[in-house]
Amino acid sequence: MATLRDLPLSALRALVAAARTGSLTRAAGELGVTPGAVGHQIKQLEDGLGIKLVRRAGNGIVLTRAAESALPDIDRGFDALASGLRRLRFERQAETFTICADPSFASLWLAPRLNRMRPALAGFDVRIVTSIALDAMLEEGVDLAISYRKGAALDLGSVDLFTERVIPACAPSLIQGHARPDAASVLDGLPLLHIDPTMGDDVYPAWRDWFAAAGRRRKDIDQGPRFGLTIVAAQAAIAGMGALLASELVLHRHLQPGHLIEIARDVPALTIKRRLVWPLHGPKARRAAAVASQLAALADLAIEGALPQ
Repeated sequence: MATLRDLPLSALRALVAAARTGSLTRAAGELGVTPGAVGHQIKQLEDGLGIKLVRRAGNGIVLTRAAESALPDIDRGFDALASGLRRLRFERQAETFTICADPSFASLWLAPRLNRMRPALAGFDVRIVTSIALDAMLEEGVDLAISYRKGAALDLGSVDLFTERVIPACAPSLIQGHARPDAASVLDGLPLLHIDPTMGDDVYPAWRDWFAAAGRRRKDIDQGPRFGLTIVAAQAAIAGMGALLASELVLHRHLQPGHLIEIARDVPALTIKRRLVWPLHGPKARRAAAVASQLAALADLAIEGALPQ
């Protein structure tokens, strides 16, 4: 009986791909190698077995009778290998509790509190991934999401975490000498920095929302640099590149020492509500509800930048 060491898996893959496509060139494209490499692997397999497996037919190839009779068993073998890999991935996923959050919030709020979540996460390795659509949670293996999204599907549980002010801020040097930094007019001429709207599950406020709330207009409202991460955009704002509209909670560590200052305070701040969302069904649904409950308990008034519930 052949051992695992004896199985020429690459050559068998080449043979299966060539048989399915009827062409060394198309098999090579499927496997991401050159046609010569596919032909060489099949030739090595033929030499090792001492039997012809393929023959030329015009611009393509056909299997010999021997290869045709063996191919179903080889196909079943690869199907079994794929099934085994899926099982291994499932077992690994079963030992992992995956939390989805935008990177800025995950690094500034979630990661420092994971140590306090150990009792609720006992027996699981924690994995933090970036934001995905809520309707893709089960497909992506996400057990708990921290989202801005206003609504959730019927098969998802949710609980409010906290509400945050979304404020305009900039470096002090950018408004030096301005007579009224708290007035809405301070933003009429400042360059604007933008956060990619996909970060907030389609509801994170943009400058267009702020100017509408302030009852003001600006022609170049959509112009200016765009950033995928709030923490990166904050660094650009600190460097004086422009004014940034972002969560006060995320900006707090820059506001406190004065690297950034809140401006246009006369305009009521926009708000966003973060929510904890999890699938109601599945092997970790009950665990997810417990983790969500503990995280919600940590969202108290001591969190700078978060408003009371």
